[in-house]
Amino acid sequence: MTMHGFRRLTVLAAVAALALPLGMTSAGASAPQQAAAAPRTAVAAPFPGAYISPWGDAQVALSDEAIDWMKREGITLDAIGPFAMDKDARGFSMPIGSTAGDGLDSQGRIFYPGGLNFRHAASGKTITLKPTYIRVMPTPAYSAGVLVDGVPFDDEVTIAESTYVEVMAGARPSLTGFRIKQAPFYMTEEASSIFASVTGGEAPRVGSLFGTLTPNFDYVPTK
Repeated sequence: MTMHGFRRLTVLAAVAALALPLGMTSAGASAPQQAAAAPRTAVAAPFPGAYISPWGDAQVALSDEAIDWMKREGITLDAIGPFAMDKDARGFSMPIGSTAGDGLDSQGRIFYPGGLNFRHAASGKTITLKPTYIRVMPTPAYSAGVLVDGVPFDDEVTIAESTYVEVMAGARPSLTGFRIKQAPFYMTEEASSIFASVTGGEAPRVGSLFGTLTPNFDYVPTK
């Protein structure tokens, strides 16, 4: 087995270990009941209805190159709840949990309510990325639906992607569960082309670092 294959099996094992203990499913998760579970794509194998963690949060730190590109293009970024922009506007956070949407669906994705608005001053166009998915299988990726000025443009586009080796490099147990630190995600050609064609401006560089993702899964299976 290659090192890449070993790493891939390792991350899948980590997902399974976090998702399946105590038979935790969308029907039986012991998460807080004050909010109804968010709607998500119909669930099927390989992890039917499984939660990676019933509680937690994920932080995205935008890269310097992404921020510089937005400044040059006059793009302002704002978050769609429950996403929340950082005070310095250099990143954003999104909740993890059974009431937020971390169940693996049949396509190996985790659904997150909320999203992002990229507002381009020169063209007057707004590109909205919503709904949001973090893909676990077959490769790590950030994908989203795309709207332009509120009109659906594409049901799902892979915005940025990573590798198992880079994601697992930051995987660590924590006192409250499991953490993956600063997993890098790189801009795809598809996403770059959409920004350029919609705004008529400079495209973000394909393969450039969009940002890093740090999810904190607050769940200890032995509790």
